[in-house]
Amino acid sequence: MAKAFKRKWKNSKGEGCNWAYSYKDTFSKRRTVSGFKTKVAAEKALAEKLQEVENGANPEANKTLTFRQLTDKYLKYHAEIYLRESTYDTYTGFLNLHILPVIGDMKVIEITLNTINEYIRIKQKEGKLTNCTINKHLVLMKSILNHAVDNGLIIRNPADRLKKLKEEKIEQQCLTMDEVFAVLDTAKKHYPDFYPLLFTAIFTGMRLGEIRALTWDRVNFVKGCIKVDRNVYKNKFTEPKTRTSKREINIPNDLIKVLKEWRLRCPNGELNLVFPNENGNFMDNHNLKKRKFKAILRRAGVSIIRFHDLRHTFASMLLANDAQPKYVQHQMGHSSIKTTMDIYSHLMQESHQNGVDTLNRILATRQGKNNQKTRNAV
Repeated sequence: MAKAFKRKWKNSKGEGCNWAYSYKDTFSKRRTVSGFKTKVAAEKALAEKLQEVENGANPEANKTLTFRQLTDKYLKYHAEIYLRESTYDTYTGFLNLHILPVIGDMKVIEITLNTINEYIRIKQKEGKLTNCTINKHLVLMKSILNHAVDNGLIIRNPADRLKKLKEEKIEQQCLTMDEVFAVLDTAKKHYPDFYPLLFTAIFTGMRLGEIRALTWDRVNFVKGCIKVDRNVYKNKFTEPKTRTSKREINIPNDLIKVLKEWRLRCPNGELNLVFPNENGNFMDNHNLKKRKFKAILRRAGVSIIRFHDLRHTFASMLLANDAQPKYVQHQMGHSSIKTTMDIYSHLMQESHQNGVDTLNRILATRQGKNNQKTRNAV
């Protein structure tokens, strides 16, 4: 039990005394601190110490360590080693633009759950970030503080009980079949060198980074499939987004024909890319989206969508035509069937109605048999 008490001792002048307090630290070891002139001073110091222990601080750790210094350690000894380069860059952006300006100079032992809730309030009040983005900030903070726990700087992560903000579900935009063919016809007529890439995106569901990283040795014309095992970031080949992103995609005969014709006039380069720029190197991401893809959508008279929405268009085409969700999951490279269903269940309303129609037919057949039995009995 933590308490303040008076200490007395004998000395050459007779008797000496001061006030002290005792408490159990985060390792349940009894500790005593003395030297206070009054009981009030001892009790005040005890209250501060108990709050420090409650917040998970290690009394033996460096009490001057700031969150900014903690972040430096996290980036150097964890992020640089274990995270993908794109994730690392995203995290440093979050830190430099948002998190560190608010709590960077705070001492780690002073950070509590209320501190993080106040950060949330500040960001929401600014009105520039969605709840989804703020949640990503919270995940990063929690990861940094967990790293501090692992290294003995704090005993408990104050963000452990933190609840994520409710995120608004963004409805995916998809092209209709008429729009798909209008876009492809426009590309073939006005942007013939972009037509094969666009055809591939729509009928494989590949991510843009996967398409830009695709090389000819990954295209199997005999089996009719594309092997996806690489991405591209900062004009370098990288690992795919997730383990399940490595997959083999079936491709339709028309796409095989388009790619065979494209190979005869595809710019050559040392990287052996399927969709390179005119010099045989990686296509510029910005140029691909802004100057070609969106220009085609405008010329075709189609609403502007993201390039990533072509991936959703691919999934919607399959599901609308009764493809099995498990097959769609594999083609898309989702980590679980739940991911596929969570994203695309709203596209399966027609299939749901077909299921109800089947049940109605079953019940109608049973009713018909009962009516026949009734007539026979009469």
